Amino acid sequence: MNRKTLLVFSTLIFFVVVAFISWKVYDSYHQLEFSNGDVIPDIQLPNQNNDTLSLYSLKGNLVLVQFWASWCGPCRMENRDLVYLYSKFQNAEMKDGGTFKIFSISVDKNKLNWKQALEHDKMLWPDQVNDSLDFEKSISQIFNVHSIPTTFLIDQKAMIIGVNLSPMQLESVLEKRIK
Repeated sequence: MNRKTLLVFSTLIFFVVVAFISWKVYDSYHQLEFSNGDVIPDIQLPNQNNDTLSLYSLKGNLVLVQFWASWCGPCRMENRDLVYLYSKFQNAEMKDGGTFKIFSISVDKNKLNWKQALEHDKMLWPDQVNDSLDFEKSISQIFNVHSIPTTFLIDQKAMIIGVNLSPMQLESVLEKRIK
């Protein structure tokens, strides 16, 4: 093999290896720890008043677990849809019992920004908590959440029945589950 062919072959192998490694890293960041059918573990985090809220206190309801942040543009856009869906379904009785709840987990490090976003976006549901340790710690790490917004829809027994549903998909699921 001449020198030019060896150089081209080596360069090609190098790029194939780099592409493969990049794909594996990208893929691992987009795989969530939990999927449909899994029972979600309890989450206990402080709310705006520093009182600890527990996800399991909402058992018996259909719950959307939302990971978001005030600095995340797509999250803020999703909040508008969630405000609409919450107002539409919060009092609707579900076939398997309970109502629709949202358990929002902010990954904001700055609690003032989080509180201002709650007010600005009119996120009026009571179950708002903050995981100020960000993505690499605590709850976000347990759920393997590396990007936001990320959502899990769980049933009355805390079993995941939807992951990252679009607002239209979520509305469709809720419509089907109303009594």
